[in-house]
Formats: sequence, structure tokens, C-alpha cells
Amino acid sequence: MRVSGSSTLAEGKINEKLVTSGSTRINGNFDCEGFKSSGTLKGSGNLSVHGDFKCSGTFRLKGSLTIEGDARSSGSTTIDGETLVKGQYVKSGTPLRAGKQIEAIEGIKLSGLSKIQGNLMSKKDVVIRGNSTVDGNIKAENIFIGKPIDMRLIIHPYKVHGNIVADNEVNIKKTFVTGDVKGRDVIIGPGSEVEGAVYYINSIEVSSRVTLAKQPVQIKDE
Repeated sequence: MRVSGSSTLAEGKINEKLVTSGSTRINGNFDCEGFKSSGTLKGSGNLSVHGDFKCSGTFRLKGSLTIEGDARSSGSTTIDGETLVKGQYVKSGTPLRAGKQIEAIEGIKLSGLSKIQGNLMSKKDVVIRGNSTVDGNIKAENIFIGKPIDMRLIIHPYKVHGNIVADNEVNIKKTFVTGDVKGRDVIIGPGSEVEGAVYYINSIEVSSRVTLAKQPVQIKDE
């Protein structure tokens, strides 16, 4: 189903892919087999996509977003409800604002400005490269926060108001963490500050330009 120009869609379900290129409004909950938007889309309910999701325009959803495939977004994105992606979620470019938890089973990559008012969860890797604030916990297989070379003057461009917990590796730079950091192998890079505890199983590496409230603690593998 292709929609262009200024249009309004009623609540419902279509057994095909929704493609929009204009200014589109969805009133209520909506289900579709796939989603692609290059214009402006505003939804007042929940959106369920039984396939892949791609958006390069402005996307604003009052409800929750569920995607059974992969999700890729490069436009301004605001989601007031929870986000569940059964594939991989990649967000770049202009801001991402999430009112609740984001979970992407196959991995999360954020390279633009992000504000997440909830947890960030994945069974694979979470990679954050753009200025980001997470008002919850980050939990994943591996967690990487910060660019390899970050010359920005902002003291803490990455903020986590919760715990960072990885099954394997945690590697953070210029990150402020109010909670604990835990991983099998942990690297606390330059410019970071951790107000909670740091736990590691195999190895720990702490830069000289780091502020820790407590000494790192080695724990046994559970």
C-alpha cells in the first residue's frame, strides 16, 4: 500500500507493506506486513510491523512499536511507548526520543543523539556512538559506549542513569554511570565516571583519567 501527499489512515490492518512519502497520520492502532517512510508520519496508537521497518523522515508514535524484522531509522524519531524489535535496530542521524524501554534482540546501534527514558536491552551487542542519555539499565551480550577517538569538549556525552550489565565485554569511554558496571571483561576508558561498583570476572582495565567511587571487584563466574 503506497501513500503519498497528505493523508490519514484509520485504525486497522493491511496484509501488505505500508510505504509513505508524504505527510501521513494514523488514527489508532495499525498493523502492516512491512513499513517504509520517507516523509512525516504521526501515529496516535500502537504500530505493529510484521517485517522490516525503515524510516528516513520524521516519525512520531504515541503508542508502542513492535517490529518482527530489522529496523533502520535515519530521521527524527519519537516513540512514547515501548519498542520491541525482534531483529536488529540501527538508528543514525537526527534525534531519537523513547519514552520507555527499547529492546532489540539481534543488537542495537545508536550513532545519533538519543534520549531513552527506560532500559536498553539486547541479546547481542549494544553500540552507542552518539551523544546519549539512558534513564535506565543497559543489558546485552557486549556493550560498547563512546567513539574510539572522541575529541568532543563535552565532559560526559554518554550518560547512563542505571546499571550497565554485559554477559561478556563492557567497553565505555567518556561515560557517566550512576549505577554499577558488570562484565566478564571490563574496560573503563578516559573521561568516564562510575558512581556505583565495578564488577569483573576475567579482566579489568581502567584509564588514568577515570573517576570511580569504589575499587573494582573481581567476582566468580555464575
